[in-house]
Amino acid sequence: MTRRAADLLIDCLQHHDLNRGFCVPGESYLPVLDAIASANNFDVITCRHEGGAGFMAVADAKLTGEPGVAFVSRGPGATNASIAVHTAEQDAAPLILFVGQVARDDLGRGAFQEVDYETTFEDMAKWVHTVTDPETLPEVIAAAVRISKTPTQGPVVIVLPEDMLDDEVEAKLEPQQQVIVPAPVQDDVAQVAELIANSIRPLVIVGGDTVGLKPELVAMAESWGVSVVPSFKHQDLFPNDHANFGGYLGYNIPRPQVDIMLEADLIIALGTRLGDATTQGYVLPQAPEPAQPLVHIYPDAYVPGKVYETELGLICRSNEFVQALGVHTVPAPPAGRKEWIKRLNSHAKKLSEWSASSAPDGLDFGFVIAELQKQIADDAVIATDAGNFGSWLHRHFMFGKDHTLLGAVAGAMGMGVPAAVAAALRQPHRQVICLVGDGGFMMTGNEMATAVQYELPIKILLSNNGAYGTIRAHQEKHFPGRVSATVLNNPDFAMMATAYGALGLTVTDSDEIGPVLQQALEHPGPALINIQSSLEHISAYTTIDRLRSS
Repeated sequence: MTRRAADLLIDCLQHHDLNRGFCVPGESYLPVLDAIASANNFDVITCRHEGGAGFMAVADAKLTGEPGVAFVSRGPGATNASIAVHTAEQDAAPLILFVGQVARDDLGRGAFQEVDYETTFEDMAKWVHTVTDPETLPEVIAAAVRISKTPTQGPVVIVLPEDMLDDEVEAKLEPQQQVIVPAPVQDDVAQVAELIANSIRPLVIVGGDTVGLKPELVAMAESWGVSVVPSFKHQDLFPNDHANFGGYLGYNIPRPQVDIMLEADLIIALGTRLGDATTQGYVLPQAPEPAQPLVHIYPDAYVPGKVYETELGLICRSNEFVQALGVHTVPAPPAGRKEWIKRLNSHAKKLSEWSASSAPDGLDFGFVIAELQKQIADDAVIATDAGNFGSWLHRHFMFGKDHTLLGAVAGAMGMGVPAAVAAALRQPHRQVICLVGDGGFMMTGNEMATAVQYELPIKILLSNNGAYGTIRAHQEKHFPGRVSATVLNNPDFAMMATAYGALGLTVTDSDEIGPVLQQALEHPGPALINIQSSLEHISAYTTIDRLRSS
């Protein structure tokens, strides 16, 4: 039996349990859109910009553990979506981006909107492939799924010449391919157990490969007596109110906290690549030769030893390592271990404390986080954009055992609103909160229209300080008082939300935050709170005056 290549493509995706795609429609892949119209149980989410569609696919991947799927048109559509390809690479998120292309006979002629995608994406994507023979679609899709999910997970770009999609083909579906990762070597696990047993100040840094292991990590921390610190944009991986929580490793971490962590006499990196932000610029641990033994556990053999000299590198999945460690007898902790854990935890608690402070030009965003902590659901999803407003979230918000954090390790602005949309679609039973700055919202805030169209009750807390705040902070640090290109003249965001069909609210005074937040959370549809934030209080750690005088 023959079928159209476009129909075969959707059948292949469903065969691999991929049931949703995010898109901006384009004429270069019209047969795919037509195939989706006839497909059973395949959702297509129409987005307002290819960057938003790509971000949604990345967020969907983070939530499901399966490849996120996005469809974009050739040329402009593909280049618009490239920000999501970069984010997926930096965040180790499986992504399959389908890109329309000119007809096969026109390849290389410089036809309308033609781009050489192999050259364009080769530095960001794990695999870029143009499907010229539709008979190969089943094996191509099977390979795309497998490659995107093979550690280190990441993006794959599949190019679809427009004429190929109308071909009639006779091809069988390829069986699902298992991603094989080595099991932990038992002798290596025993060596790690011995290192922990003999350590007075062990520090475990957990990263993206430990998603979904919160109970297991808690059990490991309690039984082995180790302090656990989540990596950048993964603060939700370990309950922040637990006695073994040692703090969070992200940007703007005060030096005294870093210095305490550097006193560790053993560092175990579990499921993290130990990137720039997590390691505070490759000093925690010190690159390339750490001051203490480093055990690096990651499912990609290319990662341990790439930047750091390791005492021991284990190539395995984090869950299998934790399970293997659990069979070893836990010895009594050496003297000083409990004091070390308590010291780190006490410092983290002290750092998270917030006291109300007034600002001359708007609200300290800490008021918002303090109120959010009171009212948020215990199992809420928090989607955060990039920007200095996030420093209040990471410093003062206590992520509980059932909270989920979605953010771009890549630091890309514009992730927040699309990630919230993806979360509300994938997990409609959960409360979804988006934290975003005025700069980030103006990049992908148009996806609020998508939230309205699909009746998604996301709640957007927008920090409006009239500036690209992160860059302004760097400006004030390096060129005090010399402001250039960082000032924003913003629209009325509450009216903008109302125009989209959402609830739009504005907060200008700290006394308004509680009731306005409650109103937004109780609203059955999407809502946005325009928070007139202080620019002077530019982050949770400093002010513009302090930056200028430092």
